Amino acid sequence: MTPSDRVTLSANVGYMTGPTHLSCEAGCGGRMFSTFYMNPQNLGTFRLGFHSGLPAAYDQEYHFAQGVDRFTGSVQLLHHPVKWLTQRLTFGVDRTREENSLYQPLIDSLQIFFGSDALGYIGITNRAVDNTTVDYAATASFDLSSTLRASSSAGLQFYHTVTDTAFADGQFFPAPGLSAIDATTGPRTNAGGLQETKSIGAYGQEQIAWRDRLFLTAGLRSDDQSTFGANFNRVYYPKASVSWVTSDEPFWKLAFVNQLRLRAAYGESGRAPPYNAAVRTYTAASGPGDVTAVTPQNIGNADLGPERGKELELGFDAGLWNDRLGLEFTYYRKRTTDEILQRQVAPSIGFSGLQYINAGAVLNQGIELLARGRPYAGGAVSVDLTFNLAANSNTIQSLMPGVTSVSAGTFLQHRVGYAVGSWFARRVVSAEFDAARNATNAMCDDGQGGAVACASAPAVYLGRTLPRVEGAFSPAVTLGDRLRISGLFDFKTGYKKLDGNTRVRCAIFFRCPDDFPAYRSDPLRVAAIQSGIPDFYLNDASFLKLREVSVSYTLPDVWTKAIGASRAMVSLAGRNLYTWTRYPGLEPEAMFLGGSRGGNFSAWEQADLPQLAQWIVTVNVGY
Repeated sequence: MTPSDRVTLSANVGYMTGPTHLSCEAGCGGRMFSTFYMNPQNLGTFRLGFHSGLPAAYDQEYHFAQGVDRFTGSVQLLHHPVKWLTQRLTFGVDRTREENSLYQPLIDSLQIFFGSDALGYIGITNRAVDNTTVDYAATASFDLSSTLRASSSAGLQFYHTVTDTAFADGQFFPAPGLSAIDATTGPRTNAGGLQETKSIGAYGQEQIAWRDRLFLTAGLRSDDQSTFGANFNRVYYPKASVSWVTSDEPFWKLAFVNQLRLRAAYGESGRAPPYNAAVRTYTAASGPGDVTAVTPQNIGNADLGPERGKELELGFDAGLWNDRLGLEFTYYRKRTTDEILQRQVAPSIGFSGLQYINAGAVLNQGIELLARGRPYAGGAVSVDLTFNLAANSNTIQSLMPGVTSVSAGTFLQHRVGYAVGSWFARRVVSAEFDAARNATNAMCDDGQGGAVACASAPAVYLGRTLPRVEGAFSPAVTLGDRLRISGLFDFKTGYKKLDGNTRVRCAIFFRCPDDFPAYRSDPLRVAAIQSGIPDFYLNDASFLKLREVSVSYTLPDVWTKAIGASRAMVSLAGRNLYTWTRYPGLEPEAMFLGGSRGGNFSAWEQADLPQLAQWIVTVNVGY
């Protein structure tokens, strides 16, 4: 709505609801698990060769469901009180209600597969999440001279998040057909919690533009967060940047470079501590004589503040040969300090467990390149090519005082001098077969270029979990005004992934060829399997994928007019069509994030569904 030429009022509303049903997979067992680990010894039994339950039995017994209601709404007021001033006020709400449930009915006939699980279970987690934001910004623009223009901006932002969670469950139903928690006869539990965080930030920024070719920007932001420690007040983040359209200068004589922009920027940013990390907390306990009491839970840290990142960027944007070729290049170098880490607390002070502290530093640097070109354009045919490349190197420079490494998960460490979340474990370097084709005389890497008995070998670096290089290539061909054919290839390389399927088959269920003497060929691999050393299932996960091929055709005008439309287009797209990889598992992009193996650095696949190929037909009609 525009009540006047100075005021504009706008509103946006969205609502989504509906159920989602998931199968029992990836850590639950399920169709993939029971099929992938099939056992010939189970042929002729009630398992029919499957490892555990029959695939259809999992669908009968395990019912995962999520019901979601989500409302998003915002109101924005845009005001131009005078020509040189613009101010904007935005209020927004994001409200989500979830009901997550796991239901296992009482089915006597399935106890042969699932034991007590088939006696019945119901667990329900209700979660309510409310996000509220208020954002105010004002910009004043002035012409300081005929060649100089200034733009001053200031703003204020407030964020409020409340998460309310309630959980209840019960075991064992007395009869089939029951599904209520109150109907269970076994143990019942309930839990819940309320988390609330608030943050408020303010910023100011000044931009100077000279002849619309040289742009200078400087700004400062200040944030305060409810998760900061009591002794930490607020944090300040400065920024500065310069951008110069060099090709607009009179001295520019390179005709084939029709546009060149040089840019540089420096900025600081941060990440707030987790909820309640800085607060000293207690939990309920039973005291002497069963008297209600409390006991220490989290020691807290009154000095806890945010992680801080300081980043420098240098780059250029160029257009060559009348923009037939476009290049964008960026080099970045970011150093993060005051990393939020956890250290062990001495029990003698009355608290146990871990304490959040600010310590450590990580150096993160790399390049980003984007190239766009039209190598051919003649008559009704044109060819467009796009290529992007990103290369990243990150190194942990320091951790807590006196500490050079901390665990980041199974076989994962944050270690000084190496990339964040790298693989560390023993590695077999030599072994030989005995007469029975068992591995013997196994020796492992001693971490110093030599070998040592595997029983006393240290954990050595085996590779990164995050890709070192990734990119994509997209060709497109346009034929006339109606037909366009395009594709997308993307790739990642320079990292390793844990193949949990090979681990389970070879080292737990003993169903690999290497578990049988007649089929063994590599003594190093057999030695690793027999000793439980993981380097045989930590594999290079580099891949190249044909991510998409699409064909789109704009229908002739006579066809669109026949249906009363002004335009119509039909497209056919295929996605995830082919993968080139040396990774021996099912899917180089699959990720298992459950349990102790979860987390940002857990490149772990086990009984996950590979990505499926898809074919999609789309019809767009405009009236």
